[in-house]
Amino acid sequence: MKFYKVCLLGILALAAYNANSQALYQTVNIKSAFEKGTRAVNGKPGANYWQNRADYKIKMNFDPQTKVLSGEESITYFNNSPDALSRLIIRLYPDFYKKGVERNTQIDPKDENEGVVIDFLKINEEQISDIQNNKKAARYGTNLMLTPSTSVAAKSENTLVIKWHYTVNTGSQQRTGAIDESSFFIAYSFPRLSVYDDINGWDMWSYKGTQEFYNDFGNYEVEVTAPKNFIVWATGDLQNGAENLNATVTERLKLAATTNKTVHVIDSTDYKKNNVFAANPTGSWKFKATNVSDFAFALSDHYLWDASSVLADSVTKRRVMVNTAYNKIHQDYFEVQDIANKSVELMSHVYPKVPFPYPQITIVDGTDQMEYPMMVNDNPSPNRKYAVQLTTHEIFHTYFPFYMGINETQYAWMDEGWASIGETVLSALLGEPEDDGIYSKTRYEKISGSDSDMPLIANTKNYDGSAYVTNSYGKGALSYHVLRDMLGDKLFFKALHQYMNDWNGKHPTPYDYFNSFNNTTGKNLNWFWRPWFFEWVYPDLSVNNVSLDTKGQTSIVIENKGGLPLPIHLVIKLENGKEVIKHFTAESWAAGNTEFIAKGYFEAKVKSVTIGDEFTPDKQRENNKWEQGQTVKTGSFK
Repeated sequence: MKFYKVCLLGILALAAYNANSQALYQTVNIKSAFEKGTRAVNGKPGANYWQNRADYKIKMNFDPQTKVLSGEESITYFNNSPDALSRLIIRLYPDFYKKGVERNTQIDPKDENEGVVIDFLKINEEQISDIQNNKKAARYGTNLMLTPSTSVAAKSENTLVIKWHYTVNTGSQQRTGAIDESSFFIAYSFPRLSVYDDINGWDMWSYKGTQEFYNDFGNYEVEVTAPKNFIVWATGDLQNGAENLNATVTERLKLAATTNKTVHVIDSTDYKKNNVFAANPTGSWKFKATNVSDFAFALSDHYLWDASSVLADSVTKRRVMVNTAYNKIHQDYFEVQDIANKSVELMSHVYPKVPFPYPQITIVDGTDQMEYPMMVNDNPSPNRKYAVQLTTHEIFHTYFPFYMGINETQYAWMDEGWASIGETVLSALLGEPEDDGIYSKTRYEKISGSDSDMPLIANTKNYDGSAYVTNSYGKGALSYHVLRDMLGDKLFFKALHQYMNDWNGKHPTPYDYFNSFNNTTGKNLNWFWRPWFFEWVYPDLSVNNVSLDTKGQTSIVIENKGGLPLPIHLVIKLENGKEVIKHFTAESWAAGNTEFIAKGYFEAKVKSVTIGDEFTPDKQRENNKWEQGQTVKTGSFK
């Protein structure tokens, strides 16, 4: 059966395509980065690219009774920039719970406190003893701005020493805090250097509870001390397990490192049998992590522990340890270990087809739905579908924003969109496909075409609520799906892997993503990037007419009423009862045309044509079907 497409042809089509593929709008900061050579127009880091980093050596002590977490840290800060820094910005994320701090979400009044108390602070040789002196140490929001007497020199190595303490929240678990009376997931706990980059200089954003995080990469050596009857799980490799765990548990961990079958490292009877801890545990748990952007930890005196491992890299034969720490009363967690294990395997070999980059990942039965390097804080699930979709989503964040150092505060779709499409792809492979086709597609359809439907290039620091959620998750994921459909798997994965390889451990911007794909595919995709990321358009394809000419050829007229380039998926029913499926990619709109005509010969007359599938958003479904006797069907917003 012959079937072909007709759109704008010849010189007019070429002219329209060229006009539609002109350079994308750039902010003055982005333009400056290209001019200075820190970013290259081929999507790679420029010849003059630089990136600061901070290495942390931290000792923390947590008292589950008082809920006080105290710490002492030494930070080696590498100012690799060409700039002398007259000030340093320190992140104090626990100040989210400080009295008087601006928040986007409400917290339990009992969790309001005095925030992080700085007991000692030294920058190189200068001790800042008066932490209340605004000329030296000004606090605003969740930031502490330090002004040392001597600027931090360009291309220099510096040392900061900070001692601090604060009270961990027991309610209002905004990504961190108490899980139950003797279980905790603690994140964003330590003072850290903000990011100083080639685009915006210092990241001055104050954490308000919605938008997520942007951190530099560094090496971490962390020692967490807790009561001796507590187990600690954390970012990094455990260095001294034998000092705290008994020989039986240690042997089970060794077994888990060699098999993809679940090993019950600590089962429901081990605590009763006193079969968990070494004879004289130290209570201090030491972890090391290399080139990561954050550190988080969890602890409990009753959580069970399952483990297994995955062959992540077929070339090097490197295996990844997968762990689950959970409360035995949450029976849904009995399967999370297997889900997590299969997720890591699929991510390594199927999507995104990049070997899992970390030596381990631990999923903790917690209070939220949040990701950290090598750690996941996931609430219990009501059913398997929820558990699969949540687990795949949060583990997928390992690649975005951790393998890629994305500024998720400013461009949430650069990580949440990827995690959402990753969840969509992997959940289906695990037998639990999304109800929406693509996660959050329906949410996006609801706000599309409204003033909540922000262009994705807009800074996500500046909006909240449904606009933030649907743009960051649904719209971002849909753009990646449509792009893959259009490029085909071979070219899509070639471009994705090049982008990931070039920006692994670095800080890509949206423009680096756009330029990288343009360069690797050999296609000028600006006609695609512009409507999806820069313009006020929405998804709405309409079947306007179906006609039959004297030669027996059928013409199907499709109108792009909303302006967003989408795939054209046609379900054509014939009078003889047969059904024909035809699919055209979003490239059908590359010339900027608003009408597309599909022509073909059929063995019987066309009875009806329906446009769209479960993966394609559409604002107005009432104009998606044509039936015999109808010429043009239109729709209106409801």
